[in-house]
Amino acid sequence: MAKVFNVTTSENKKVEEFYEKSMKELKEFFKLDWSENAPKILLVPDRKTFDDLYEKKTEKWVVGSTMMSNEIFYVLSPEVYERESSHKYSDKEYFQLIKHELCHLFSNIYLDSYKPVWFTEGMAVFCSGQLETMRKPKELEHFLGFFSKGGAGVYNEAGFAFEILWKELGKDKIINTLQELQHPITEKSFKEYFKKNFNIDLTYDWFNEQL
Repeated sequence: MAKVFNVTTSENKKVEEFYEKSMKELKEFFKLDWSENAPKILLVPDRKTFDDLYEKKTEKWVVGSTMMSNEIFYVLSPEVYERESSHKYSDKEYFQLIKHELCHLFSNIYLDSYKPVWFTEGMAVFCSGQLETMRKPKELEHFLGFFSKGGAGVYNEAGFAFEILWKELGKDKIINTLQELQHPITEKSFKEYFKKNFNIDLTYDWFNEQL
């Protein structure tokens, strides 16, 4: 895998507009004014470069990642989006992709971690609007298995699980949760927090009752 990369400034005004709109909406959502050292987008020109950056072969559905960074995220360039991935390009989908990855950077300020993966991915799916195009499952039965690990399976349910918490708790309690969680976050401590503060059992039974 390559270790040295050429980086140039992009003149893509449309992507810049998507970025600015996402930043404005996420600053309001997270109650954060992220102006100094603001996040930066790296537009990746092809799958091979994406794999080199990721340091492993990636699936064709993977089109963006923060790669555990706090201030930079990577997305396939819109010019190669369809050719280098399994997705069909649209302005709406690309905007949601940018907002999804930015959401991870915002939430990571509070959590200092991507754990629980189902919670952070669910939040990013919900906040970016990607939930609108997803088929609602009849039953949630897999997402809780994604606490420390990621994978394609987490996206099918996590957004709907987060939406349930959003409807149950509201924005202010969600943000307070991000601020108050003790680090390092464990599966046990995360469940105990919700039980103690909201009398919610983070189990499939509870989520499916709300679903």
